[in-house]
Parts: sequence; structure tokens; C-alpha cells
Amino acid sequence: MNENDRTTLEQAIYEEMELTPEMIRSIRTLCGVCLCSFVESKAFKIAIVPSADRSMDTCTVCQTRRGHDYVVMKRCTY
Repeated sequence: MNENDRTTLEQAIYEEMELTPEMIRSIRTLCGVCLCSFVESKAFKIAIVPSADRSMDTCTVCQTRRGHDYVVMKRCTY
């Protein structure tokens, strides 16, 4: 798959999920360990971004393990 096809596919997925520009900016690749840290903190809303090829990339937090893409948004605190 070339880069243009991948970009088009990602854009279609984002539109299908109805992601706002803010959500797209908040996409992070998280491994299982770093994902657990975010989930356990309860300060974030997390949703997996579906991927057609289910490939794993390097975690943006620890930079050592591989993981999937997630939308990571801060929860509103009142």
C-alpha cells in the first residue's frame, strides 16, 4: 500500500468515526502498558481508531514497545 492510499484510507476512517479536528490531533499510538496507565488514571477518555491493516507502530509515550492508535482526550472536570 503506498502512502497516498494509506492517507485516503485513514481519512475515510476518520470521517466514518466522525472525528473532530481536535480528536485527530489527540491520536496517540499506545502499547498495552502505556494504555493501562491512561485508563487507570481515569483522567482521559480513550477510543481505539480502527485500522484496516491492523499494523502496530512504536508507542508515542515510551518509544520502546509497539501498539495501536487511540484517541486520547482529557475528561472534563467540573
